[in-house]
Amino acid sequence: MSQPQPGEALQLVAGELQAIGQRLTYLGNLVQAQLQAPQQFPHYQAAPAPQQHQPAPPQQPAPPQQPAVAPHQVAPDQQDAAAQPTGHEAGFDAAQQQVGAPYPQPYPGLSQIPEPSPQPAGTGLEPSRVLAWVGAGVTLLGVVFLLVLAVQQDWLGPGARVAGGAVLAALLVAAGWWMHRRSAPDQPGAAGRIAGFALATTGFGALFVDVVAATALYDYLSVPAGLGVGLVVSVAGLALADRWRAQPLALGVVLSSAICAPLITWSVDSLLVSFLVLLQVAATPVQVRRGWAGLALAAGIPTVLATLAASVRGMWVNDTTLVATIFVAAVLGVAVAAITAAARPASDWTAIGLLVAAPTPTFLAGPLMLERPAAGTIGGGMVVLLLAIWATGRFTPAFRSRLSTRFVMAVGGMAAVAAVQTTLVFLDSSSWGTALLCEALLLSVGAFVLRSAGVLLGATFYAAFGFLLTFIYELPITVLLWYHGGTGVRGLLAGLLIALVALALPVTAVRIGKLAELPESLLPWAVSGMALLYGTASATMAACLLVQDARAGFLTGHILITLSWVVAAIALLLRGVRVKHLRIAGMVLIAVSLAKLVLFDLATLDGVARVIAFLCAGLILLAAGSAYARLLTKTNPTDGSAGKGP
Repeated sequence: MSQPQPGEALQLVAGELQAIGQRLTYLGNLVQAQLQAPQQFPHYQAAPAPQQHQPAPPQQPAPPQQPAVAPHQVAPDQQDAAAQPTGHEAGFDAAQQQVGAPYPQPYPGLSQIPEPSPQPAGTGLEPSRVLAWVGAGVTLLGVVFLLVLAVQQDWLGPGARVAGGAVLAALLVAAGWWMHRRSAPDQPGAAGRIAGFALATTGFGALFVDVVAATALYDYLSVPAGLGVGLVVSVAGLALADRWRAQPLALGVVLSSAICAPLITWSVDSLLVSFLVLLQVAATPVQVRRGWAGLALAAGIPTVLATLAASVRGMWVNDTTLVATIFVAAVLGVAVAAITAAARPASDWTAIGLLVAAPTPTFLAGPLMLERPAAGTIGGGMVVLLLAIWATGRFTPAFRSRLSTRFVMAVGGMAAVAAVQTTLVFLDSSSWGTALLCEALLLSVGAFVLRSAGVLLGATFYAAFGFLLTFIYELPITVLLWYHGGTGVRGLLAGLLIALVALALPVTAVRIGKLAELPESLLPWAVSGMALLYGTASATMAACLLVQDARAGFLTGHILITLSWVVAAIALLLRGVRVKHLRIAGMVLIAVSLAKLVLFDLATLDGVARVIAFLCAGLILLAAGSAYARLLTKTNPTDGSAGKGP
């Protein structure tokens, strides 16, 4: 063999050094991949690796005499060996694929193995679950019917009935505990655990019904004592459900107690409502802690239904205690909704549902069961509570980050509804429109300051409802068409409020940015303009009739209305030399003024009034035309594009 030349020797040394560098890089990447693999596949650390992926024994380094050759120069048998990647090379490939590609499956066929999907205990429609829960319900109804029959047939004494019910309930709870302890803890759907849940549900439901019977039927417990014992029973059952992490048990305790309690009392009174409120209060910590939306609804809906039924019953029964109980239940329901929204932001729809349902019974209970001042006071208290929650979620940084925007908007909407209901209850129908317009004006100012689209929406609804009521009761259209006496100060105030609200709403909308372009939002501007014309016309007529309550005052009012509209139109035209929207409004108002002058004033006014109206309107239009022409010349003497178009 010939000795290599000096140049070739240097090439061999360079190739060997390059090979050593590649081996070191490979070993570093291999160590990094082995360190990161357990973190990416924590569930597969203990899984045995297949035989073909066992790491090959380390190869001896190549002797220095063998130079590093290119891949195409490797021998065929070495190419076959290189084509089979070892375990280290698989880890190295995995390390190279970490950026921009998913981590490869370490074991073939493992992706086809379905991962277990744990289900909450007690779910599904297996025969064991169905039989267990149906048996629990039938057993609980049997206990209730036994108590009722014992009362009807006078079996034993009241004390024996109550004691026997308590002993039976305790035995059922103990049996449920025993069945739960016997079942395997790693099998949440086992029949033993299902049976334990059903037995415990029956026991706690029977014990709660026994407390209701001892309080409502036999008077063994006073109302405060009975409510306290009922709260203890509910808390114990829900605490057990929380410990077992069993939502079906919690639902069973609440629903069984809520359904069976009316079967004992046979009347929707303050005592029944109080017991149902206790169930809702007892369920709140558990449903907030576990995030069980079903438990929140199961505890809140029976209370709402009972208070609604009690409100209807109040039409025939005069019971102030029942009214107070309904109001307290509504306040607690709103508080539970707020707590749920703050503690569980993901469950804000459940909280919104509770918020909407909880105050509703008070809207019926006040008007049906109380006099107007007392009913208005209750409604005002609910408004204050809802506004306090809205302001807390809107302006307090700590709660603003916890309460969702949807919930805060829902609170504001319910406060607006409660305010409307309170206004209609507290005031006479002759003042409804004026009161709602005042509230609309206040909301418009608030929306302008806060730049809140939600508050502006509320102001719009208030304004529409207030204008409708004002049009019906306080300022009917007949006031402007025929003379039959003035509307007095009330009509003047209503007209001014309509005009102010008609101006405030579009101005606030422009500030917020909802009506920035007139062509895209022509309808709101047109409605506001018509309301403004109607309000100013009504206020003008009311003021004229206050000065002179006769036909002369009626004619004077119409003359002033026509002239004021003409003057306003000219002002808009002069102001709108460079603003197209104002020019459009001015031209429309000119057309409306001329239509009124020709169609109404010509037929209604007579004698001097007709002459005055036509002369004054004509002179104003002539003067305005010349002034408008001079203004156009001063604005753009060479280009008349400013006056082109409407």
